[in-house]
Amino acid sequence: MSRDAVVTPLGEGAHRITMPLPWALDHVHCYALEDPQGWTIIDAGLGTPGTVRRWQEVLEGLGNPRIGRLVITHYHPDHVGCGGPLAELVRPDEVLQGRIDAALCRSAWVEQGFEVVYEHMHGHGMSAEMAREAADDEEGSPVSIPEPTRLVDEGDRLEVGGASFEVLHLPGHADGHIALMGDDGRLFGGDVILATISPNVGRWEDTAFDPLGRYFETLERLAALDPRIAHGGHRAPIEDVPTRAREIRAMHDDRLLTALGALRGGAESAMDVAAVIWPDGHGMHERRFALVEALAHLERLVADGRAVQPDPYRFAAV
Repeated sequence: MSRDAVVTPLGEGAHRITMPLPWALDHVHCYALEDPQGWTIIDAGLGTPGTVRRWQEVLEGLGNPRIGRLVITHYHPDHVGCGGPLAELVRPDEVLQGRIDAALCRSAWVEQGFEVVYEHMHGHGMSAEMAREAADDEEGSPVSIPEPTRLVDEGDRLEVGGASFEVLHLPGHADGHIALMGDDGRLFGGDVILATISPNVGRWEDTAFDPLGRYFETLERLAALDPRIAHGGHRAPIEDVPTRAREIRAMHDDRLLTALGALRGGAESAMDVAAVIWPDGHGMHERRFALVEALAHLERLVADGRAVQPDPYRFAAV
């Protein structure tokens, strides 16, 4: 992955801006939509000084357009992290965020502190040393959130360059995740559906019970909406959303069976199950994601009656 930002024209007045990330998933896509009244930027990238510099270079290359709106799809660091500095740089007329997501964003990055990360990871099976490293890693995430000036809900609408977009609330990857669905069939979806990889669906310390169940509903909704193209936060655009939604659902159904088999083999914690689903070693960032996704699968098994949860941190097959 280039360490420079890469701008890809998408046609219809849209530009994809690909920013590098320092993780195994090495990039994030942000978007700029042309509008004579002021362009719309969707997502901000990770909050490093390098991201701010890249945004300056990108905007110069695009002719330094006036920015009318900054939209944040969800509060994960690679999408919101540079939101504060980017808003200062472009001075948009409005900063738009989902109402649920804005509350989660402030809680996660301003209010709750990071000891809850340690407690969540350690309680669900990480060693104390590893859980402390995970909490420290989370605390070190380069995030500077913007102050939203407009909070939106499902069904609200935006006009962008003559196109009309509806705000969709599509939880699973994040409880408050929003996406923009155009009347012209374009979906700017953040991380709700991705090509070749599945969005992480994790039960984090600030996530409500059973995020995977909510994500299954999101996948069904996306398949029914059938956008003509989905532009996501990572990887290539998706031109057949219903097929991709079915592929992701099938993959999760297989993982549910693997998680259930792990419980029947003696696993009790999310960390036990994560080691069965993802047996290969990963960095701290990826191990955190493995634990919370295993936990999401365990809670789905509880919700559909195939497992029980005797206490907050232990699970057993029925």
